[in-house]
Amino acid sequence: MLSQLARLTVEADGRYATSEELQFLKDYIESLDSRVSAYQKIQAAEAEVLSQLEAKWAANENLFGQGNNKLNVSTCQRDLKHIIRYTATTVLSSDLDRLRESCLLWYQTIVRAYKYGHIANITYPLLNELMKQFLSAEEAVLASPVLGLNQVILGKT
Repeated sequence: MLSQLARLTVEADGRYATSEELQFLKDYIESLDSRVSAYQKIQAAEAEVLSQLEAKWAANENLFGQGNNKLNVSTCQRDLKHIIRYTATTVLSSDLDRLRESCLLWYQTIVRAYKYGHIANITYPLLNELMKQFLSAEEAVLASPVLGLNQVILGKT
């Protein structure tokens, strides 16, 4: 939403914005209560989501290599916690451009550098499904593009 607003201020420089150009603001305002609720539910569910993901990791003995390398596990746990928080913030702000540019492309570089692609390919589709369990249908619709973007950028490396 903030990126769209910034673009609109540039595009409408010296003129008034049209009703069509302002529609995203109306849509955002109408969805604000659901966005705040989704943000709060994601915040409350963070520990449970992480726990369930870690259980899936533990069930796959070869996921982190021999002996479940603790550095890899702790790094993935930390990064995943950040992604969940960025996800909640993006659901609240409705700004996929900012998420992609300021966070996901950077994390994608980390995933590639540390060769965590196989972990990401398991984790992000699962994160997508787990998060939806904690949200109402309306909230899940708002979160779906964010979770999908996480999965496309990070889960397909």
